[in-house]
Amino acid sequence: MFFARAKRFGIVVACGVLAVLGVLSVPSASAADQPRPPYKLKTEPASLTTVQDGDPLKVTLSGLPVGAKAKLYLCPKDLPDNLVKLTGVVDKKPQWGPDHDLRSRVLAYCSASFGDELTGRPAGVHQMERARSATTGEITFDTAVPRGRSTPAPVGYDPDYTTSDKSDFFPWANNPVVSTGPKGEKIRLRQFSYACDENHPCTLEVEIAIGGTKWIDDSLAFSPAAPGLSVRGCGGVGPASLVASIPQRFGRTGVAWNQALCAPTRSDQPANLVSETEDVGLKSFDTGDSDVMVTGSGGALATQSVRAREYVPAGLNAVVLAAVGWAPTDKTDAGGSLKSRITDSLSFTFGELANMLTKGGELPDTTGRGGIFRDESPLVARNATLRTITGETDNPVLNPAPRAGAADSNNGFFGLSGEAGKGTVPFALSTLLAKAAPDQWVFLDKGPEYYGPLSGKSPGVISELGALDPGKYQLHNVDAKVGQFAVRKVVDNATVGRGGDCVNGCLNWVVTDLATARAYGWTPVALPDGKGGFVAPTTQSLQAASATMKQGADGTLQPGTVSGAGAYPLTFAEYLTVPVNPLIDANCRPLPAKQQQLKTFVQMTVNGGQGVLAPGLAPLTPDLAGTAADRAAKIGAGTAAAACKEKEEAKNPPPPGATASGSGTPATANAVNASTSSGTPMAAPEKTAAPTHDSVQAAKNLADSVRIPAFLGAGVLAVLIPLLALVILAALPSGTAYVTAGRPIPPWLSRAAAAIVGAFSGLLARIRGQRG
Repeated sequence: MFFARAKRFGIVVACGVLAVLGVLSVPSASAADQPRPPYKLKTEPASLTTVQDGDPLKVTLSGLPVGAKAKLYLCPKDLPDNLVKLTGVVDKKPQWGPDHDLRSRVLAYCSASFGDELTGRPAGVHQMERARSATTGEITFDTAVPRGRSTPAPVGYDPDYTTSDKSDFFPWANNPVVSTGPKGEKIRLRQFSYACDENHPCTLEVEIAIGGTKWIDDSLAFSPAAPGLSVRGCGGVGPASLVASIPQRFGRTGVAWNQALCAPTRSDQPANLVSETEDVGLKSFDTGDSDVMVTGSGGALATQSVRAREYVPAGLNAVVLAAVGWAPTDKTDAGGSLKSRITDSLSFTFGELANMLTKGGELPDTTGRGGIFRDESPLVARNATLRTITGETDNPVLNPAPRAGAADSNNGFFGLSGEAGKGTVPFALSTLLAKAAPDQWVFLDKGPEYYGPLSGKSPGVISELGALDPGKYQLHNVDAKVGQFAVRKVVDNATVGRGGDCVNGCLNWVVTDLATARAYGWTPVALPDGKGGFVAPTTQSLQAASATMKQGADGTLQPGTVSGAGAYPLTFAEYLTVPVNPLIDANCRPLPAKQQQLKTFVQMTVNGGQGVLAPGLAPLTPDLAGTAADRAAKIGAGTAAAACKEKEEAKNPPPPGATASGSGTPATANAVNASTSSGTPMAAPEKTAAPTHDSVQAAKNLADSVRIPAFLGAGVLAVLIPLLALVILAALPSGTAYVTAGRPIPPWLSRAAAAIVGAFSGLLARIRGQRG
């Protein structure tokens, strides 16, 4: 009798499960049931055809009524259409049919975590929900373009990816168990996953909710490319292609210049772009390993200078302190706090900037960052956005921490980052601060453990940001990373406004250049113009600055010499370093095709190339354009014999202070890297190894392995909640029938219901314990 009752109960529960599955597979009030209100959907950038991993992406919905909400899902463009749903029960047998509803498919196939390979974390864009702004009436997603792959996961109602076993009740199940895991779990043949990259198009599915009505807008398709120096639409590197050494900040412009010349005819690309720090690039140019290189400070970072050269102006850039973060500056329709990405240009004095860089990030409520982020500080008083960013409680002692830099619990990083290696950015920054804020451009006197022999002293003029974090116990003044992508990864939480780092607003800070800041959507701060005002870096302020800068002995504008109202003080010019003597091969024979390519490339950069500069770079002024044309005309004006002599001499350059026979100029003219401010000689840089397929793949594998899992039990809970509801719905009618008929509820049914509720309560308790 017991087994008969158990079987009957199992049949009732199974039918109830199927009934509710059928209900769950149908979205709540789809757009087909309710008329859609008119709305507009736009993106920035307007076209998503050329986006790269990590690019800023803004999605805005307007025209929706009060109370509207929206959610983004990252999905494959070709969304599978294999779902089934319960259409009825006949003679206690389920009747199944196809489920083509778009929202059902989005929820089924796009629910797993999606790992962005750039950051090594779940993509901030995926499953992001935002409410309507009471101020603007818009719903805004301010995020970043993702590229990567989703976590393999089951799809309950897809026959090929289900976790159900084939049976009379699930006749469509087609994902058999192939083995048993160490904890007795069933391991099945297949799980669903999808990629989003240049070879796998994807979509941002926008789920719009107004009350109980929800629908999907699937119009946002894109194919994100890997960030880097890839030139598309051309024929690749050819025999006449130049070797160009460029710092990362100039990569997008280098790619744009290449494509401007070769994409129309799909010819060989004019320049093979090699990413190198400026000191390494200058040495590559000097030895002939590179035909052209880009620098922002002339020969200041050169370890040797044998090869005769001209510095051809190519564009205007700037050193910036970029604010990366979110602030609670708005309200939802319901009156709740609504954080927005920081776009206001905060203003810093030179003293505040110097304190921030030399005083460490620990204890920001006292001496950390020089105390500039405390409630009563002039910096906070001057910048309303900073005042809105507070700690999680009303204790003002906690307020400086999220302003000084959101701490990362994974690595202890305290909110200030920059690229590693020698370059114009630290050189220009330190040159200015050593003159403009000498009293603040001084390390804390914390003993040799923290700042070594520089404790209590000025760092002086430096050529790499790592010099701001010396000593045994680093204070993270500048946590200098390998390159742009590593820095972007470090500040990812503040970039996308994620989670616990951003409860009442959050900030991180990056020392970088303007082109890099624009590429990632970071907001540069405004600095004093020396005339009583603050000026942000713009095309106008950079061009105004270039007209006031002093010219050095090598013919380049000297960073840190800007003056004049409305001029951004940390402006610098980007220069193409080009050879005066002709290009030659290993046997000292001229290379006419390559020489012509060099002339064509440089002439294009100072003419049409000014129209395709990457965002953040300002075009040359008329005066600088004239200088560029004059210097470009000197390319190849020398002799092959002189070039051959330079090539040999560059292998063993003359000692510092000697005269190089090829150029007639001091070998280390204007070099700042001969020694640090403490008198310690700097080691000559080594040429960095080019990335290989194996090294790139290893980096990708590492990124894929770094994931933030959901809390333990989340997946189980998601499955069991609807099942519990099903069991209740199945058991409740049976119990009601007994009561209605005037008969007592059988003990077996009461015990079964009590056992189910008890088991579920225990599961909830364990999950809460794991989360705590």
